Amino acid sequence: MQKMSFLELEAAVAELAHLEGKRIAKIRRTDGGIFLFKIGSEEVLFEPGVRLHLTRQALRACERPDGFASYLRKNFEGKTAAKISQVPRERIVEIVAKSKERLIFELFRKGNLIACGEDGIIVSCLEMDTAGGRRIARGEAYQCPKSTPFEPSKPEKPGFFVQLDKNNAPVSYSLDASKGGREFVSFSEAADFYYSNQSEESKAESDAKERVKKLQERLSSQEKILSELAEKRKSAASAGDAIYENFQGVEELLQLVRQLKKSGKTEEQINRELAGHKAKISGISLELQL
Repeated sequence: MQKMSFLELEAAVAELAHLEGKRIAKIRRTDGGIFLFKIGSEEVLFEPGVRLHLTRQALRACERPDGFASYLRKNFEGKTAAKISQVPRERIVEIVAKSKERLIFELFRKGNLIACGEDGIIVSCLEMDTAGGRRIARGEAYQCPKSTPFEPSKPEKPGFFVQLDKNNAPVSYSLDASKGGREFVSFSEAADFYYSNQSEESKAESDAKERVKKLQERLSSQEKILSELAEKRKSAASAGDAIYENFQGVEELLQLVRQLKKSGKTEEQINRELAGHKAKISGISLELQL
């Protein structure tokens, strides 16, 4: 399933501007972990780590909301969405209430939804996180991740398109008209069409894919180790064969080294003697070219 890029999120947020100044009427969460925020008469859909946009999908909420969803309902329903904006060059969107509390929607990695007080301190979050040199947890000051300076390239001919396969099933969406596909009047409509026609992956299927991925990574690591061991074995066998074929010469060099050491020669003096035999000693080791 496609995840929104920075530019695609920018297009989605631009379509939320008319909701500023309207009341957050209802907050719901589905069994699949999708959040729905009814602002004014419209609904904003947030799927952590995947997407955020206006929606007309008729999604069914959990009959019994979890603790986090209940917290959001208790503390944000009825408040006015004074400002809705995207953090520059980030896949992060903020809804700032008229009373200064903030809802922060993160779409990078597996995603997160964070509630902050007017002082910027986190009061609740969907997921605790300590990656990237920051700490997302209750009582901590919210910090954006460290930004990486870049300027995304925008398409020369923009539009809202969904690319279809030969059976007219959506396979991707784009802001680039040159990619073709079915055109929509808004990005949210294009996203709604794409995501509503994706088969939902069950948790069992997702877990199975994760297990297969880990097994493949382990297999790849083991194959690399086996390859390195095979190379070392080949090298050792080659060295052994060379020693065996030159056994007499090696034995004579060892005898010469013993005699030189017995006569009181230093390692440097012995190595001068051995230079003509393409050999040298280092400590108790004898190195030679065969």
